[in-house]
Amino acid sequence: MQEALYAKNPHNVVRLILGKQFPEDSATDNRYTRSARDFKEWRRRGVLNKDNASSFYVYSQEYEYEGQKVVRNGFFARVGLEEFSRGNICPHEFTLAKAKQDRAQLIRACRANFSPVFGLFSDPSRQVDARLQPIMNTDPIGEVTADGVLNRLWRITDPETLEFLSASFADKKVYIADGHHRYETALGYWQEYGQEVPESRWVLMFLTNLDAEGLAIYPIHRQVKLDGGLDGRFGAGSGRQTFESRLREFFDIEPQPKNAGTQELLDALSQAGQGGIAFAACFGGGDALLLKLKDPKGVIPHMPKDDPQEIIHLGVYQLHTLALNHILGVDTKTPEGQACMNYNVRSEEARKQVDEGLYDLVFLMNPTPIEQVRAMAEKGIRLPQKATYFYPKLLSGLVINPFE
Repeated sequence: MQEALYAKNPHNVVRLILGKQFPEDSATDNRYTRSARDFKEWRRRGVLNKDNASSFYVYSQEYEYEGQKVVRNGFFARVGLEEFSRGNICPHEFTLAKAKQDRAQLIRACRANFSPVFGLFSDPSRQVDARLQPIMNTDPIGEVTADGVLNRLWRITDPETLEFLSASFADKKVYIADGHHRYETALGYWQEYGQEVPESRWVLMFLTNLDAEGLAIYPIHRQVKLDGGLDGRFGAGSGRQTFESRLREFFDIEPQPKNAGTQELLDALSQAGQGGIAFAACFGGGDALLLKLKDPKGVIPHMPKDDPQEIIHLGVYQLHTLALNHILGVDTKTPEGQACMNYNVRSEEARKQVDEGLYDLVFLMNPTPIEQVRAMAEKGIRLPQKATYFYPKLLSGLVINPFE
């Protein structure tokens, strides 16, 4: 994708947010310094222009989900950074150290937010949505279709509407749906450089109503690569058998038809999930098992002592604690454990890569319900990293927040 975007346009924003790396890169010439150079040059040449008026930017994404046309609306704004402990900005996932390090280097070099944090707010009466609708009845200032999603952008400069939207958030919590790494990186930068760069106290966010239609969550499947495979973990010649035996302590296991299609597995998984927590474990050669959790409380003896018991009702937590950590010995909170994992929203690709030997197995997941995400976030409870995939992804580069 990076290559395709590079070829698409010499000013594609991928050159800022995810520049290419080269063997000859140095401390003074690397992907981050080149991003900073290009950002400055694009502004100088008028490729990017600063708005003269303070604005919010309405953003609409029209897409198809489960055969139905859906439209997700919201707006881009700057949101004041603050610690999660204050309870106004609510995360729902743990973050990965490597991703934060990358974003930190970029923000230090460029002093700007290129990609928005995806934020949710609750507005059952739809007052904010009603205020946005008139502007969306006008011609957009930008329109682009990418990956089957129609993206539209409008500008709001009316002072009364700007004040209404700002005031509407005085007593609202913002739940981070996507972009935890970007938020934590921006917060860290402001805490370190706020005296020198005062405008870094704001972070670019897209805000959308979690009580409106159009909010879809996809599961992110877990691909696992073990040193020596299952045999290396449990003993030569008996790895798969031992693994299944260990699983049976916690799960009812149903072998699936040999070479069952991915959609067939997902349908069986969805049906099993209606009665409780379930996963599908897929091995190479078309082998797959449907795993149905026997008792959510079975995880309690294996939980870290600081984890709240409310989290045992989340499927992603049961998988990480029992199957990954307890049985396979993969602690996804550590760098060593993270090195064994890959997170893939594309189920067909995830299975194919197991068949090709790139991974030892993949756990197919059901999506985490938005109600559970909100309930955990309000309580300050974080899910394992990559617990949710909010579809569709936001386009980067529609709006950029530079620290003047």
